[in-house]
Amino acid sequence: MRRRSWLARAILILGGILLILAGAAAVTVGLVNPGLISSQLPPDAEIDAPAVGGAAVALGIATAMLGVVHLGTALALRMEVGFASTGAVVLTSTMAVLSLGFAVAAIVSIASGAAPAIYMVPASVGLAAAVIGYAVVTLVVIGARKEPI
Repeated sequence: MRRRSWLARAILILGGILLILAGAAAVTVGLVNPGLISSQLPPDAEIDAPAVGGAAVALGIATAMLGVVHLGTALALRMEVGFASTGAVVLTSTMAVLSLGFAVAAIVSIASGAAPAIYMVPASVGLAAAVIGYAVVTLVVIGARKEPI
């Protein structure tokens, strides 16, 4: 890869670290205080706190594993593994689309009054930054190809 590939790797490493930390936080809350999450559910939801805690643990593990995939992709790009570019483009373009969808959902939640703006504004800003970061990685990796497609 060319000189600018360090930017792609840096963004992937940052994303991986953030996803691992978020996953660890979800696992911690799910194990230590599942009532914190279940108290945010509507009163008519008949889901007990241990079930919500179990879901938080499962989602936290999946999120942390996604962070590990980010770090592995950054390492594969660094080592110039043959399939690393393809994997990076698939990963980052998918993450860009997912981040955009979640950012739009956060904005819609604010507009509809379904969620407090104090939570959703930072979420939508962070997700918009993720969209930009993932798009940059996709473009850098595609642009760094040595042979034509």
